[in-house]
Amino acid sequence: MQDNENADYSATNELIEAVNSNLLETAIDLSQIDLKASIEALTGKESILTDIPVLKWIISGGKILSNISTIHSIRKFYAFIMPIKDSGIFENEDCKEKLEGICGSKKKLNFVIEQTLFSLDKYNAEIKAKWLAKMFVATFKEKKFSVDEYNAIQFSINSLNPITSISALKIYYQCRNNSRKKENYDKDLELKRANADFSPLVLSGFLHLPKGGTFCDNPAGAFINDLGIRFYENIILDMKV
Repeated sequence: MQDNENADYSATNELIEAVNSNLLETAIDLSQIDLKASIEALTGKESILTDIPVLKWIISGGKILSNISTIHSIRKFYAFIMPIKDSGIFENEDCKEKLEGICGSKKKLNFVIEQTLFSLDKYNAEIKAKWLAKMFVATFKEKKFSVDEYNAIQFSINSLNPITSISALKIYYQCRNNSRKKENYDKDLELKRANADFSPLVLSGFLHLPKGGTFCDNPAGAFINDLGIRFYENIILDMKV
């Protein structure tokens, strides 16, 4: 029975071990130098990297396929792990029990952590790993998002273009209250929203889209929703890229 309980926590244990790994400095060193230097420094470190929990999963199950993809995986790993480590979520011995209480069950907790690691592996940009880490802290420490919202947003992140999607989200955020104003209504700001292209955010879940579909040629058809506002305020607004 004890073995089954530990198995239920397998992904959670892997994440906690990664945060507390004494091998973490190896990954950190490789994430903070330029690509050429990282590739040169990678030689001889392959066996160490494949011993680091989580990282060994996202560098092709411990098999180094190419130096560039390995460095990319290391940078995503660092961008995700360090904010979680710095938050102190996993410092206390009862951290798993606290997270289980937030999720509602051990099974759901491990499912959430598994999906988090799958998402991290799929992300094609380091900045997305940073957003995911901020979402994790904002959900499980600061409790600004529900677990269901966290699950939804980790998939939304994968659909976001770090340039066009975030630029569009910024426009909708800036215009969020303007159309409802009776006084100090900014006509230029409303025109900016009306002319905004919402296609980069169609799959994000951050907008109220036009009725009847997601036609991107429908002017003035989209508005930012509550989830989009909170994502922008808590994850994007103070992000230093």
